Amino acid sequence: MTFTRRLRGRMTVVRPGVLDAELSTRGTRVATRLVFSDEIMFEESGTIDFGRGDGLHVRSLENGRLERSADGRLRHGTSVLGVVAGMGRYAGASGRITSNFVLWPDGEVTDEQVVVLFIDREEK
Repeated sequence: MTFTRRLRGRMTVVRPGVLDAELSTRGTRVATRLVFSDEIMFEESGTIDFGRGDGLHVRSLENGRLERSADGRLRHGTSVLGVVAGMGRYAGASGRITSNFVLWPDGEVTDEQVVVLFIDREEK
């Protein structure tokens, strides 16, 4: 299963070096936490809720990056997430999500994601 999606939402500072992101689009809600190891590099983990008990637990496969953009006002981030576990119809899922996002000074965030999932449909 392959799809793209645009999510919108907010990032909030939990404490120095830790941001929480709450994003959504068409019935999908994403909640992740970014934990920074320095001014740019972060690790990310969280959940994607598709509703009706369907969802994914994800975490970064490598350090993500959040840097100043050429615009100067905005910050541009990227991360690659791996599926840790699936729930509901996504039980047994594996795959990757690439995230390319823009963070505004007021905490607004827009995230363009490409998702590639493999779902075990074998009857047991």
